[in-house]
Amino acid sequence: MPGKEDPHYSGIPLPGPKSLLVLITAMLVNGWGSVHVLAQPDTWGKTTTIQAEFHAASDVPKSQIALTREWYEVASRAWGNFGPLEFWIVGRDEQAARELDKRYCGVRKRKDPGTSLRHCLQRSHNFLSYARNGNAGLNTRRSKHEKWSGFIITMSGKFPGPEEEDYKPVVLHEYFHVYQHAHIHSRNESTRESLSQVNPWWGEGGAEYMAQLLYSRQEGVRPGYLREIMKRKLRSLKELRKGESIRDIPYGRRARVAYDLGTWFIAFIISKSSENAYRVRFFKDLNTEGFEGAFQKNFGQPSQELLDEFHDHFLNLDLEEMMKVIP
Repeated sequence: MPGKEDPHYSGIPLPGPKSLLVLITAMLVNGWGSVHVLAQPDTWGKTTTIQAEFHAASDVPKSQIALTREWYEVASRAWGNFGPLEFWIVGRDEQAARELDKRYCGVRKRKDPGTSLRHCLQRSHNFLSYARNGNAGLNTRRSKHEKWSGFIITMSGKFPGPEEEDYKPVVLHEYFHVYQHAHIHSRNESTRESLSQVNPWWGEGGAEYMAQLLYSRQEGVRPGYLREIMKRKLRSLKELRKGESIRDIPYGRRARVAYDLGTWFIAFIISKSSENAYRVRFFKDLNTEGFEGAFQKNFGQPSQELLDEFHDHFLNLDLEEMMKVIP
């Protein structure tokens, strides 16, 4: 049955009579009742009623699974439910992480029979690395070479752990990455990179700002939370080199500077336009207009002009003036 751990289940929901009429767009009867049914259309980028799957290592407490599910639901209600989406939750026990890797590769093989189990198990950033180093991440599967397109979020038991407040906005952060990539339809890797931007200033800045903004609006979150977080992120200003643009900082040793100041850049452009211009209209225009076209259409200036204004003027304001862009 769909939703259960059935090794023969393909992962595609079985259609009812009404949905069957939608899925079967052409039926050609040949000979004694043989029929040909066109493949199910690609629904990438459209919201879905199918909820995320949750998989966890044996040492992960049920409370962490429930917490992760709760904040996924907060995000999907706010931004739309996109998928297919899997959550894989890793604890701190290395053997449990190895066993989860075997389960993970079994799921990959079931959903895409062309998957190499050997290569899957030997991938460099596996669940064992999460058990050792913590953190969270999103793996977007959308290419010309894979039959299955979807999202895989990995959460771990540390940095942050489920007992820390940061765990909640991190779930929101990773889900906003789902939102971002769901709005890039191409299967071409270079096109996807162009639309999402290779360096972290844009994608990570957007995911972090929208996550912290949404978290700050939840019932029970202390007043002033968002201002507190944004003030903390300004510490990265001292790491920004003279004449350096956040656009040019890659993932790696100094990526935190682009993460933190990229978060401020998103707050800055939203203050000059609107939250709807960034979160809705920009992403709606992205596939047809390209990154720069969608940027200019929704924010009124080329991205480089706004980056120059951000670096040369905004980041030189005093703290009180900068905080005026934070709701």
